[in-house]
Amino acid sequence: MSRQHIIRWDLMGVVFVGGCIGTGLRYACSFIADYGAFHFGTFTANMIACFAYATLSAWLGGSARLTGNVKEYVNRGFGMGLCGGLSTMSTLALEQFTLLHGGDTPGAVIYCVVTFLAGFAFAYAGSRTGSHIANTRKGA
Repeated sequence: MSRQHIIRWDLMGVVFVGGCIGTGLRYACSFIADYGAFHFGTFTANMIACFAYATLSAWLGGSARLTGNVKEYVNRGFGMGLCGGLSTMSTLALEQFTLLHGGDTPGAVIYCVVTFLAGFAFAYAGSRTGSHIANTRKGA
């Protein structure tokens, strides 16, 4: 019995291209100035990614406009690639550990709580937006 290969080079390509773009956007966000313990660049990148990925997922889930490979390419390229490259849990963790190591426990807690609560809010707004777009297109 031979084992079936599950590597799809076409999907790896779209994830790679999307990831390159997302990582470039995240780098651009790193030039946004911090305000004390609050790292606005990381926060901005993560919130855009939360909103965009939730919007995309809800739109793709509710839309029949894209089918088959095209839908998968859009999902993988923009979702996994671009949004994955744009968002950064590792930088958030590093910033948290740096704040804690520097003795700014209140700043670390506030930054972490605001990031996660805002992330949920942006994801919720994105899912509502994506669903609205999908439903609007169905009626057109």
